Amino acid sequence: MSPTTMKAAVLNRFGWPEVVQIMQRPVPVLKANQVLIQNQAASVNSGDARIRSKNVLKGYKFLMSLVFGFNRPRIETLGTVFAGRVTQVDASVTKFKPGDLVFGSTELKMATHAEFVAISEDAAITHLPDGLSPTEAASLVFGGTTALFFIEKSNLKTGERILINAAAGSVGIAAVQIASQMGAHVTAIASSINHDFLKKNGAASCIDYTATNLTKLDETFDVILDCPGKMPYAQHRHLLNKGGRFALVTGPLVEGIMAPLKSAFGMHKIIGGTSFATCASLEKIVHLTQSGAIKPIIEAIFSLDQIKDAYTQIDQGHKRGNYIIDFGMQNR
Repeated sequence: MSPTTMKAAVLNRFGWPEVVQIMQRPVPVLKANQVLIQNQAASVNSGDARIRSKNVLKGYKFLMSLVFGFNRPRIETLGTVFAGRVTQVDASVTKFKPGDLVFGSTELKMATHAEFVAISEDAAITHLPDGLSPTEAASLVFGGTTALFFIEKSNLKTGERILINAAAGSVGIAAVQIASQMGAHVTAIASSINHDFLKKNGAASCIDYTATNLTKLDETFDVILDCPGKMPYAQHRHLLNKGGRFALVTGPLVEGIMAPLKSAFGMHKIIGGTSFATCASLEKIVHLTQSGAIKPIIEAIFSLDQIKDAYTQIDQGHKRGNYIIDFGMQNR
């Protein structure tokens, strides 16, 4: 008999990691066109931490409150990435069947920091390929699809030079791998402790942001990929070649709003937008993984009961790659 309750990481208010509590919740009841997945792995990433804490860049707090709640969270269980086994399908589902291993993202619907998750078969979900474990698959989604989105929008070409800020994080390391496999020259910005790690994953050169004034670099690039939104275009545009592209993975709201205007009348293209995982982007990630262009980068694995520890480490910064929740750990 299928369980009717499950463990979930519940957010009753916004704040420090301590606001997240492990509680029992009902297993989701399937709606039309949905599949029910018993979670085997999920990621805990910077996006989850920003929603939990409401610690966002200038201009975004009001917008985040509109979506996720002002005083109390509208969505009590965070997490977007899942990987696990289908246990039940609605009668209308044709793409999946019970027993299938799948992975993907619920995006703004969240709810993956729980033992079960329900998702439409037409959402960002695909079959887990042979040779990839659920924990590995979960590590590829957030960083991989985000990096791919901005690299494609930047129209990066073989032989071009790309500067990647916060290159050791989940988005940054995926971008390093993808760009280097495309034949671009990758310069990675990260603390010196991560330089060997980045070079092993495709960076041609590295810059220590703790020892270097980035505004005074004597190099120029075709693309700048600013993952944390801490390299304002106005202060760093001289680092771009004519026709260069500046990709704002995240950044102050005014930067995103002004991007189209600056792109239309300036000498550089400023790229913003929000990357949402789709079936198409998941399939691209699968292809890139199977071809060896990218590989899973996992720094730490936690049980669901340890999710506060994961959040605490994310809040401290300096995360290398991905943090994964392994739902099997609590049963071992």
